[in-house]
Amino acid sequence: MRERLISLLHRSPPLPPHHGHVAQIHALLLRSDPDLLPLFLDRLLLGLYPSAAAVRHARKLFDALPQPDSVLCSSVVSACSKLSLHREALAAFYSAHRKGSPILFLAIPPVLKSCAWLPAADQGKQVHCHVLLRGLGSNVFIQAALIDFYCKTGDLGSARRAFDEIAFKDAVTVNCLISMYVKCGAVDEARRQFDEMVHRDVVAWSAMIAGYAQNGRPDEALELFEMMKAENCKPNEVTLVSVLSASAQLGSVEFGQHIGSYIESQELASGVYVGSALVDMYSKCGNIGGARRLFSKMKQRDVITWNSMIAGLAFNGFAQEAFDLYHRMRDQHFKPTDVTFVGLLTACTHTGRVEQGLAFFRSMKREHGIAPKVEHCACIVDLFCRSGRLEDAYKFIREMETEPNVVIWGTLLSACRIHSNVELAEVAVKKLVVLEPNNSSNYVLLSNIYANAGRWEEARKMRDLMRCKNVQKLYAYSWIELEGAVHKFLVDDTSHPSCDEIYKAVDGLSLQLKWVGYDPNLELI
Repeated sequence: MRERLISLLHRSPPLPPHHGHVAQIHALLLRSDPDLLPLFLDRLLLGLYPSAAAVRHARKLFDALPQPDSVLCSSVVSACSKLSLHREALAAFYSAHRKGSPILFLAIPPVLKSCAWLPAADQGKQVHCHVLLRGLGSNVFIQAALIDFYCKTGDLGSARRAFDEIAFKDAVTVNCLISMYVKCGAVDEARRQFDEMVHRDVVAWSAMIAGYAQNGRPDEALELFEMMKAENCKPNEVTLVSVLSASAQLGSVEFGQHIGSYIESQELASGVYVGSALVDMYSKCGNIGGARRLFSKMKQRDVITWNSMIAGLAFNGFAQEAFDLYHRMRDQHFKPTDVTFVGLLTACTHTGRVEQGLAFFRSMKREHGIAPKVEHCACIVDLFCRSGRLEDAYKFIREMETEPNVVIWGTLLSACRIHSNVELAEVAVKKLVVLEPNNSSNYVLLSNIYANAGRWEEARKMRDLMRCKNVQKLYAYSWIELEGAVHKFLVDDTSHPSCDEIYKAVDGLSLQLKWVGYDPNLELI
């Protein structure tokens, strides 16, 4: 009987977890020959399809073994980690350790990955201690996993020490460290490491440019891209998408056109990934003609491409074209996403189409199974507010399934100023001072609303409350693009090299405005 079972398990293909005979074979082995359970588990793991149920069945088998062998331990931990069952991966690793089973180095990277994702910083450090005790610290895969773990859990010092302990640092290892720094937002650390590299490949350039773009530093991302071109390193799709993202953040029409022309002249926009990003960048820079032209030329489009074009039309005031494009998208059997509806609702908001906006909003869940997010709700609130329907906006906010955020309450407050609705303004500010107590604009707006209503005592109390809480007014800046350079200006700013000439011009314009009888509105100052 035993020989027959062994032969059957070896000869049969790997067992899929949903196979009808799995439970029967398991029961037979438990009753007839429990020693064959490790072999059965091995065959089951070989046939694993990405399924949480499959792994949990394998875990039950694994936990029942008194002392599983090292290969089996590695297989179970790896399977759990691959399927993002990170708690199960960690539990299996600890279970094997408690039972005294020797653990192969193959189990270390997946369990560190699980510790990083949970996050489980203390358990990951215990795994690191185990690595050192077993003398596995020089394994390059474990070293890379340790760097990844420490970066993702925010311990950059330990990540750096793990990197420094690597005897031979190849480009792959250095790129790994740069990428990890970038993911943690430590862009300056990443740049220092980048600058120390003797030979930089496209991966290093892409990681560094992406780091700047993802952390709100578009100028440095674009500057680095120019350096990359100067060193004749050809960008890949990842590089270009990051560059386009930086251009879109900057909003520079001239630079956006420059980047777009470069990408199209090098025939790098043919792929759907870069093409979609270029459509998005053109739209955000106001070049809706360029976005339309590129969209029409694209031979392949995915839902991101359609969403980028719909949003571009919506934000640039072409609402009807956005609706028409949405219907074309549906006709070509593309399923809309939550991003699609942000674009459609924005188009409705910009054109005051309340009923159409509500129809789109209701269709999300009813027709497409998409649960509205806070950004969709914000669009509806904005739509009501722009139409002067403040009570409807407030009713909608109270009935929201998601928690209203500062954007939603801020939209209502701004509308209350326009329509002089003191009662709703007070409601909005009560929420806002809890959500963002140091935002001066909320206090200023309510103070001005009180003043406009002739309620001077309440207006004074709001200003006093600002002083009591030491809330400082934040000064915004204005900017202009001239000859490829973006110039920023703050109130009383004297840092610009041409500030004397600028102030003379401003003073001259002020005098001319007074001569023609212009009376400035200073109520929000």
